[in-house]
Amino acid sequence: MSKNRESNRDLKLNSTTGEGISSSRRQFTKTGLLASPVLMSVVSRPVFGVGCLSNMLSGNMSDPNRGECNLGLSPGYWKEHPDAWPISAGFKPDNTVPTSCNDCISGSGPSATWDCVDGALFNSHFTAGPQDPQGRSMHELLCTEPGSDEFHIIAALLNAMSDPNYVLSVSQVKALWADPTHGGQITIGLKAFLNSTWT
Repeated sequence: MSKNRESNRDLKLNSTTGEGISSSRRQFTKTGLLASPVLMSVVSRPVFGVGCLSNMLSGNMSDPNRGECNLGLSPGYWKEHPDAWPISAGFKPDNTVPTSCNDCISGSGPSATWDCVDGALFNSHFTAGPQDPQGRSMHELLCTEPGSDEFHIIAALLNAMSDPNYVLSVSQVKALWADPTHGGQITIGLKAFLNSTWT
């Protein structure tokens, strides 16, 4: 090695024609080559630390269930199956668990009221990011705000709580609500992204 260094030094020193290697160019090349692995390791880390989610975000949808990850259930499923929730969906006035949205709504139109009580509150589970100004339960939001961002994020949370192999963990769902683009890495919109995580 020292012989190579000596010959390189000699080449630089003896180069009077300008055909030798510039030391500043060599330094740039060395720095670039040394920095590349560090840069690559920072850029190539999985977005959420979950392999299949990383595949989804990178566009590899040929096998989204690869590994130990599962797709979850849709918001419509959770809306109509509150008895399957891993947390309280609330209780009807007769203190029984509702089996659908209709069990909790009395009346119709603008005069309809939500009669179920003691359900898991949206604001209690999503403390960062937008809050529900009315302080409603997650079941009420699923039943009364179909298609909303809340409708989608609640389903993602219930999936994460119910299945440890769901594409997102509970903390990842909550972080996604606080920053729906995940630092600019999710560009298709929150609802479109979450729709890709369930069947």
